[in-house]
Amino acid sequence: MDRPDFPDPLDLFSRHRSIRHYKRDPLADGHLDLIIEAGRRAPTDAGGHMYSVIRVTDPALRARLATLAANQQHIRDAAEFFVICLDVHRLRQLIEHRGGEWGMRERISLIYGTSDATMVAENMMLAAEALGYGTCYIGAVQNNTDVIARELALPAGVLPLYGLCIGVADEERLPPFRPRVPRDLCFFENRHPGDYRAGQLDAAYAEMSVKRDWYESLGRYFATGGTMEAREPVMARAWRQQELEPQKLDTE
Repeated sequence: MDRPDFPDPLDLFSRHRSIRHYKRDPLADGHLDLIIEAGRRAPTDAGGHMYSVIRVTDPALRARLATLAANQQHIRDAAEFFVICLDVHRLRQLIEHRGGEWGMRERISLIYGTSDATMVAENMMLAAEALGYGTCYIGAVQNNTDVIARELALPAGVLPLYGLCIGVADEERLPPFRPRVPRDLCFFENRHPGDYRAGQLDAAYAEMSVKRDWYESLGRYFATGGTMEAREPVMARAWRQQELEPQKLDTE
């Protein structure tokens, strides 16, 4: 049925961009609760709700976290900053409270906790953008995951994954809309195609290289010596610290 008065739901997605320059304005009354409720309504596997969200309101703490997360000023400036966490600590306590024995091992905890937390964060982001705010995920939380876990007093079974800035965008410093990977490289029918043809990879670089060669960004993050390689030992320490390091199983 045609609904000419109904807004295009895809318009919200097409308008998304990561905002790194914010005004110091607070969120409007009631909007924080709407954003949090949107997060709480996110899908969850098996009713486990394996996430926690830390709202950081202490300016000194937020400044320390900004420094730990690549010294990003927008963490300090945004009206709201949240740290999104995988959390199986609460779930374990719920099981043991009723006399059950905790049976969820580390690999599954990491996978399902990450997926639950990510869906909560995505719902919060979408709700914030629908209300007219700017948002930005902060992956650099993973630069110092173990230290940030201690800063936030996270118990075993809780792991910070990334941050989320929400606030009033500085409209004079909006970034351009960024392209996305060509559809034929990421959406398939029935099965994965395996290796990509050289022409497809070249087309992806052509599509994604707007201001500069896309490889400059990919190499900086994902090639040898890049950011992701540097995060590997940090995450290993954090897994051990938060008691989430996968243990060798008898079946291996």
